[in-house]
Amino acid sequence: MQATAAVLLLAYRQADFVAQAAHSVLAQACEPIEIILSDDASPDATGEILESVAASYRGPHQVRVRRGQQNLGIAGHYNALIEMTRAPLLITAAGDDLSTPDRVAKLLVAWRAGGERVDLIASHLQGMRQDGTPTQTVAVDDLAQWPDAAAWLARRPHVIGAAQAFTRRIMERFGRFDPRIAYEDQITTFRAIVSGGAMTIPEPLVHYRQGGVSTRQAMLTAEDLTGWMRTQNGRLVAEMEQLLRDAQVAGLQVAGLYEAMQAQLRTPLARARYLWALSQAPDAAARRALLREHSELPLAWRLRKFFKLNYPGFNAGVNRLRARLKGRA
Repeated sequence: MQATAAVLLLAYRQADFVAQAAHSVLAQACEPIEIILSDDASPDATGEILESVAASYRGPHQVRVRRGQQNLGIAGHYNALIEMTRAPLLITAAGDDLSTPDRVAKLLVAWRAGGERVDLIASHLQGMRQDGTPTQTVAVDDLAQWPDAAAWLARRPHVIGAAQAFTRRIMERFGRFDPRIAYEDQITTFRAIVSGGAMTIPEPLVHYRQGGVSTRQAMLTAEDLTGWMRTQNGRLVAEMEQLLRDAQVAGLQVAGLYEAMQAQLRTPLARARYLWALSQAPDAAARRALLREHSELPLAWRLRKFFKLNYPGFNAGVNRLRARLKGRA
């Protein structure tokens, strides 16, 4: 019998925390569910730990382990896991976070109370430090206040993917995530808002470890700075292009909202494309050509970013000086 819900635990380089995360998912006090414990080709012992935890499990839930042969990144990891299950409700779990024992039960109660119409359910999170010490509650927005695309365009909601559950049907409607995407939460939220809607359970159902592997690193060398600019702006381009494609699938052209969305994303998308191209350019001549080509952007801004990426060593030196001064403070 197909389970109604599947918990997708996504892990990468989280050997210190992943056993706790997996046990918290296996300890769900609810009807039998499907659980997929997945390692995205970690270079540490994350995969082995997940296999060991699964092998020792004795309980009502169906448990599978996936060990990737190559690192897919967040979006590719999601794509692979979604293809492994037919459950209608997909619940995210991160490899360094903890789900409360009643998390799945409360998500299912909320989903069923609304006739299973909403396509995404979020919840608040309980912050915790790397050592597990609790901090403050991390509240997300009440997604019921975003009834349609116009509301999303007026202001994007504050959401955190680690505490989301979304339906299979929105993935079937809009398709796979662009593999370049690193932050899926705005994509899933937008898809839900323009489909069956979204809601928030106003209590923390996830203990959210802050300062994990996704934390931004200090850019202390020219290679650090250039690599970060290339990665970050490639991700931004992918997210915005995905949102525009999803808006077309949702038929927002009919309401005139697609044009509004294009207008809203035009400048940030042009900026991200320019910065990504600068970070990819092989030499100064290619960067100068890009400086001339992207005339849709203000010249002063283009020049500032040109110098930042044409002389990354200087900017990295400034970052090192700031780090030393901060250390003395």
